[in-house]
Amino acid sequence: MSNPRNRRRTKGAFGKPKPRTVGPVFRNIPANMPVRESAKDAFNISDALINFAKPITEQAGNNHTAIRGAMNVAVLLWNALIEGPAAIETAKQKLLALPGATAEQVEDLITTMTARKTELYPDIKQLVCDYSLNFTKKGANIRVASMNIAPPGVEKTDIAGKLGAVPAASPAPAPTPAEPEKSSDPESK
Repeated sequence: MSNPRNRRRTKGAFGKPKPRTVGPVFRNIPANMPVRESAKDAFNISDALINFAKPITEQAGNNHTAIRGAMNVAVLLWNALIEGPAAIETAKQKLLALPGATAEQVEDLITTMTARKTELYPDIKQLVCDYSLNFTKKGANIRVASMNIAPPGVEKTDIAGKLGAVPAASPAPAPTPAEPEKSSDPESK
């Protein structure tokens, strides 16, 4: 076993004299296995959210609290634009509840951000579930957790129709209790 006194004389892991190989070991990998696309070409929701929020965050300046608030508004609008008109109306009501917000400002903001989303990311359907924004001496750091609600290659289908299942009939109405039936069985009397 290695210790601080003899660590320089050891080789390999845990002081074993035999050096071990370092690196990935590829065994039994099929030749036709799909290759993952490079990280440069992959979509990054963090970068997209920062780019989407630029008009709002530029107004915040270097105030960390204002930037956090601007990112909250950007996330609210991003999710509302993906979810549809009902969510946009809910977001509009939340923005109107902010102190100092007027209806004209909110309408202008929603119009601007809708145009920005359709221009920059028309096909992206990732809802932002959570994000963290941290400020350090070197700058800002953002981490975004998102969920893709329309992944490519997945379509909504009628599974029951494809399987040939018949939709369940509506339940039959219960009989009204009128007169009890008289049985013709002589033993029941």
